[in-house]
Amino acid sequence: MAHVTLRRGHLYKYKSLAGGNLAHTLEIIERSLIYCPRPTQLNDPDECRPDFVLDDIADPAYRPQVDAWVRRCIMHRPEHVTEEQIQAELAQLTQQRLEALLAEANAEYHTAVDTRYRILSLADSCENDHLWVRYADNYAGVCLQFFVDPMFGTAYQMRYSDTVPALDITDNEGFTALNMTALVKRKRWANEGEYRLIVGDPPIPGDPPLEAQKLRFAPELLTGILFGYRIPPREREQLKNAFLAAPVQRKIFTVFGGVPFRALQIVPDAIRQGVGRAAHPTAQAGPPPGQTA
Repeated sequence: MAHVTLRRGHLYKYKSLAGGNLAHTLEIIERSLIYCPRPTQLNDPDECRPDFVLDDIADPAYRPQVDAWVRRCIMHRPEHVTEEQIQAELAQLTQQRLEALLAEANAEYHTAVDTRYRILSLADSCENDHLWVRYADNYAGVCLQFFVDPMFGTAYQMRYSDTVPALDITDNEGFTALNMTALVKRKRWANEGEYRLIVGDPPIPGDPPLEAQKLRFAPELLTGILFGYRIPPREREQLKNAFLAAPVQRKIFTVFGGVPFRALQIVPDAIRQGVGRAAHPTAQAGPPPGQTA
């Protein structure tokens, strides 16, 4: 199984305020609800679309995996199937017949993943100029700081490769399949430093249910807000008032970056209940990436 890196600590969500995004951002702040899109709603149409492959079914070490996969497929049928019927289908399997089914299986799997899973994308840094420009309206938006712990969810680090993930058709229901499907992106996205929460809808056992594709989190896990320096004053004041209305300690910063600034700068603005000077938002961010599973 491919190496998987988990994150515990601060992660960030960049938000534009254009169009209806101001209302979406206020919902995150005031109601502790954050939207989790389907895979087909993400910004790369090639995401979450691995290609199925099939090994040699005549290989004695591989054939039991094939038989187990066929049994799983048969058990998903609405009608009752006897063991005698299952054995008859297994006896008719050929390499050519199964390879002919790969294209159909690909399409069915992609549809099933899009129906079943939702994805929350977060960034590993609040100091990413590319993300400020692309996702926060060139410093006219905001960056929300979350403290990700088991109560929030499990954040997986993305891997970047231009090779289309190849998924063995007999192993399409375990964590390896989810890893190859949802945790790999093209290299052109590598500068985004992305971590993902994979959420089931209906929920994966142990996870909370989504509310209209929105994940509810504990208010204290939204720990800071960074305002881009170009945000309109009225919107800044509206968001700041909503942000400080919660009875939890929260930090506020202003970020200066892009042209005409030579380097990105983060300036502390205020802290809930006036408890001293606000620390830099990446200070004491918890353990660095590296906890593995």
